[in-house]
Amino acid sequence: MPEKLKPNYIDHISIAVKDIREAEEDFRLTFGWEADGRYSDNDEKINVVYFMIGQTALEIMEDMDGTGEVAKFIDKHGEGIMVFSINVDNTIDSLELLKRNGARLLDQKPRFAKELKRHFAFLHPKQCHGVLAEVIDGKY
Repeated sequence: MPEKLKPNYIDHISIAVKDIREAEEDFRLTFGWEADGRYSDNDEKINVVYFMIGQTALEIMEDMDGTGEVAKFIDKHGEGIMVFSINVDNTIDSLELLKRNGARLLDQKPRFAKELKRHFAFLHPKQCHGVLAEVIDGKY
């Protein structure tokens, strides 16, 4: 019997887009939302704009230079949901539980997001039927 991962909530959902300015304007015009924040992650080669929906962030992200994972995702699948992220108390412990459950992982140890000051780790997209799942700790 697999061990149960104890999620706190969906931390964020990330949508890969070709043009972040255009996408931000589409969300603003459609929903009347103003962006709650922006950041760039040079290691991941992404620019991000996010909207907070309760505790969950809806991120729109674009590739910085056409060579990162977002660009590869869009080339293969087109624009759309790329990541869903599960907030946990401790990424290290959660990653160990996932390993014991036999999950296919991209990360054997957590990464650290300097911009957000949080630990995170990805599961292989095949584990979640084409969506990149992530466990992450801390607050958005």
